[in-house]
Amino acid sequence: MRSSRERALAAINLEEPDRTPIFELLINAPIASKVLGRPSTGLDKLESVRLMIQGKRDMLVKAAAEDQVSLYDQLGLDIIRSGLCLAERYTPPKEIGPREFLYVDDHTGFYRKVRYSPESDMMTEYESTIGESGLPALEEYVRRLEAERFAIDGSELEAMEHTTRLVKGRLLVSGSVDGTFPVSHATWLSIFLRSLYADPGLIHRLFKESTRRAVETIKALVDSGAELIVGGADWGYGKGPFVSPRHFHEFILPSLRAHVEACHKLGVPFIKHTDGNMTAVQDMFLGESGVDGYHAIEPRAGMDIARLKQEYGDRVCLLGNVDCAHTLVFGSVKDVVAETKRCIQAASPGGGHVLSSSNSIHAGVRLCNFLAMIEAGKRYGSQPSWGLRA
Repeated sequence: MRSSRERALAAINLEEPDRTPIFELLINAPIASKVLGRPSTGLDKLESVRLMIQGKRDMLVKAAAEDQVSLYDQLGLDIIRSGLCLAERYTPPKEIGPREFLYVDDHTGFYRKVRYSPESDMMTEYESTIGESGLPALEEYVRRLEAERFAIDGSELEAMEHTTRLVKGRLLVSGSVDGTFPVSHATWLSIFLRSLYADPGLIHRLFKESTRRAVETIKALVDSGAELIVGGADWGYGKGPFVSPRHFHEFILPSLRAHVEACHKLGVPFIKHTDGNMTAVQDMFLGESGVDGYHAIEPRAGMDIARLKQEYGDRVCLLGNVDCAHTLVFGSVKDVVAETKRCIQAASPGGGHVLSSSNSIHAGVRLCNFLAMIEAGKRYGSQPSWGLRA
């Protein structure tokens, strides 16, 4: 039997593992705490912000790594994700209202305000410098990025170092960085999209800076132990990409290729996560960019993992795609098992498939359904049956 690390690497390299590996990009604290049987302090978004305010940064970084490794070990998952953490010297956020916080970026001086929702367990940006001041602020933001001598502070790598030390080679450790879409879900998305037409030169400069920072971060994370990089910026929504195919080709594709090339020079794969329907740009995304994998293949947005397996399965590992918007939330355990088997049957034969939800295990997911998905993945994902066993 292969180790989790070996199993995951085999699938990503389009080889047949002993069974389909299982991965989750994120497991939110309400679910994590139920699995662990205790509060997952390091993964709790609200508690994490308050620890930052209290100056307990070291405690937070250590607790987050320990909680996540304990969680992934207990669930028997095969890939774990880490990334940059707070620098040792940082400007703490300020609590400006009930569950509302003000962040000021240490590099640019720009601010953003976020609000925590206990129902969704999400922090949502609702105001920002660029969102309030528009194009002039975006221009100033880019100028400040260009003027900065960017470098990773060694203390920002402590989360990755903690994680790799705790994992001890059992799981495949992924870094997390993405400069391919520098405005995903921010309050200034509409300003960015208008600027693609009104000031494309400015957007080229923004992409140059976001990509430069991402490439430097990739190098630092790999040096600290990452054996895989996952990019997490969303490119689209249920109906299609945020940008036209022309703009995807002009702006996103060159940045994506730079991410892939940086990873391949260091000998690690690059997996791209995005929500949404990518059909309009899928040939550029999956056929031209050189990416090693695609996560999370959102079925509610019309992304069919069986079709993608037929068209790109000999080039790209597919990571997904049990529906976390409906099946894992509202379905029965029987529904979850059936959908998990469907995913395995569609994508696992021949290798190149990692089972996961269609995004993440968010606060609305039923724990029994999540556990059923994992159990079914382990039961039906083993060779030679590949999910065909009764």
